[in-house]
Amino acid sequence: MRTTFQTFFLWLCTGVTIMAADATANGSSHWAFQRVMPQKPPAVQNVGWARTDVDRFILAKLEAAGTVPGPSADRRTLLRRATYDLIGLPPTPEELEAFVADPSAEAFNRAIERLLASPRYGERWGRHWMDVVRYADTAGDNADYPVPEARLYRDYIIDSFNADKPYDQFAREQLAGDILAKQGPADGYAERVTATGFLALSRRYATAPFEFNHLILEDAIETTGRAFLGMTFRCARCHDHKFDPVTREDYYALYGLFESTQFPYAGSEEFHSKKFPRSGFQPLVPPKQHEPLIKAHEIRLASLEAAIKQHENERTAEKPAIGSVTNAATRSIDDKLKTLNRELAELKKPGGPAGLPVAYAVAEGKPIDSRLQSRGEPNELGVPVRRRAPKFLSGEESLDIPDGASGRLQFSEWLTRPENPLTARVMANRIWQHHFGRGLVATPSNFGLRGDPPTHPELLDYLSSRFIESGWSVKAMHRLIMRSSTYQQGSVISGQSLVISGQSLVISGQSSVISGQGSGVGKERRVAALTTDLLTTDLLTTDYSRFPRRRLSAEEIRDAMLFIAGTLDLRRPGLHPFPKVSEWKWTQHNPFKELYDSNHRSVYLMIQRLQRQPYLSLFDAPDANVSTDVRTDSTVPLQALYLMNNVFVQDQASAFAGRVMNTASSDEDRVKFACATAWSREPNRKELARAHEFLSQCREELRRTEATAEHAEQKAWSSYARVLLTANEFFYLD
Repeated sequence: MRTTFQTFFLWLCTGVTIMAADATANGSSHWAFQRVMPQKPPAVQNVGWARTDVDRFILAKLEAAGTVPGPSADRRTLLRRATYDLIGLPPTPEELEAFVADPSAEAFNRAIERLLASPRYGERWGRHWMDVVRYADTAGDNADYPVPEARLYRDYIIDSFNADKPYDQFAREQLAGDILAKQGPADGYAERVTATGFLALSRRYATAPFEFNHLILEDAIETTGRAFLGMTFRCARCHDHKFDPVTREDYYALYGLFESTQFPYAGSEEFHSKKFPRSGFQPLVPPKQHEPLIKAHEIRLASLEAAIKQHENERTAEKPAIGSVTNAATRSIDDKLKTLNRELAELKKPGGPAGLPVAYAVAEGKPIDSRLQSRGEPNELGVPVRRRAPKFLSGEESLDIPDGASGRLQFSEWLTRPENPLTARVMANRIWQHHFGRGLVATPSNFGLRGDPPTHPELLDYLSSRFIESGWSVKAMHRLIMRSSTYQQGSVISGQSLVISGQSLVISGQSSVISGQGSGVGKERRVAALTTDLLTTDLLTTDYSRFPRRRLSAEEIRDAMLFIAGTLDLRRPGLHPFPKVSEWKWTQHNPFKELYDSNHRSVYLMIQRLQRQPYLSLFDAPDANVSTDVRTDSTVPLQALYLMNNVFVQDQASAFAGRVMNTASSDEDRVKFACATAWSREPNRKELARAHEFLSQCREELRRTEATAEHAEQKAWSSYARVLLTANEFFYLD
């Protein structure tokens, strides 16, 4: 007789089976699984507004809804928006003035080209990709061991965006760069090997090498699916996907690709002994150069191990008399063993020969067709599944994997075919997302049946087609989007009114005014709620009748403060200041925990898995343990406390004040320069008057406590600089 639990479990499994069958049946017609088709821009009435084909897709939908697009942004706002979008920094006052003074129709196009050519561009757009690929500088095991070589993959991402590397090549290198490297040319060997950091960065678990290896492979599968295909595969590890047409066989077909791959091991808490040293790091020079070094290293290790065994045998033969202390011969052997074991441990720690540059990367392993795992348990194995792409996308087509190969290269080639329905769509959507704050598909890593449908499906296919036609050029997509009237709209909320029980609620620009007779707690609450509803509805609009305002990201806030203060170091830093490898002795009870601050851009900060960087996490930077497609945007009291009290903010305000004071002699000119630098505009008369009053009061108070008038003046301007750097106008982008 079945227990209640057994009955429930059978019912649950039956439900999963039925839902999976429905998913398979419905998946064939799902919009995202259909081939991308070229789209002809629709006809519109307001032809004068539509600068580009992008505008025609947007305008057609606005006109159908009886809505009109908003007015264009003013030139200062537009350049500030474009500069933050492309390089993550504010424009300088000089750049603003030059742009405002240039009346030509090509002025904005020239500004776009200047920004795309900046080395800062790759740092900004590389960070978007780093969110998706869950970039971190540590392994994530119990002791969270550092991976100093991870930064090479970070730099590869940045350099790829700066070089406008074709996205299809970018994808193939990250999945199979180690294989491509051996195909040549030699001068691209290091770059391609480094690219597989995408896979190598799969999180490690527990302590021993590849403990819970199935979870490492699961992370590789899930991140690959989310990053390139906009699909979640994790659910199919235990059973056919409940909603999408992804079967268990699909999952373990992908599993085999990565189980046939050699992943690196970063070491663990037994690192200080010879038990669990680093291993599997890949040389950054071709085999002809690295094989002799590795061979010599292995010979030296074998020689040391043979000598140790010999001395251990000698030590066993030298048996001291019962009751004595150890004789001189035994002590000599013990000393030799201690020296040899120490040398052996030191040689093993780096995971390879001294002087051989290596990357945290993957290599081909022993090919295997993985077996199904019952309920996702790696010790409950079923029948093997041939390595291939998911059938709901590839049909019965095989990957034609050569003998001895993992199949990653063939999978990457299938993934980047123009006829693949997801790859171009997913990346085109991500590019749109990072310009407008929201993708045409609002779930950018989930194009499945449970993801959001596109608000403008024809526009998404148009962009995807153009992306492929451009040679998979990301910079070409920036030009296409940013030259449109849609992108160049203002972000002011259009005037709207709502009457509630005799009270008038008016939203105009950035202010909300409540007027009328009567108050009462109930009415006030209703008005407040309706204000929130109306503002939220407008702010989350998906019709693109205006440009959506957004808060700066954590990196933009920090970088902009450094830039405005004149303290930003734009050089690319080298190694993080990790301790010497010989000193690594962290454990699960004493894990690695460090903060390495610098004045470099935030993309170069050391990121841990088990300990989040305090500033970045406070302002909603992603958790490096998982792929992040959309960041949260919180407003919490701790953010205000940080801005009021943190030494970093105080230091930048002080440095900014020094810049302001050195630029001009009069208060008015200084205030104008300060506002132009921090807010990308000059102050109005009211703001000038308030600044003058604020500075006067500060000086008066400070002169009572400061030793000199010079100190009082510096502190007064530092206080004013903090006002500018912590104002909403600094934090938000129109």
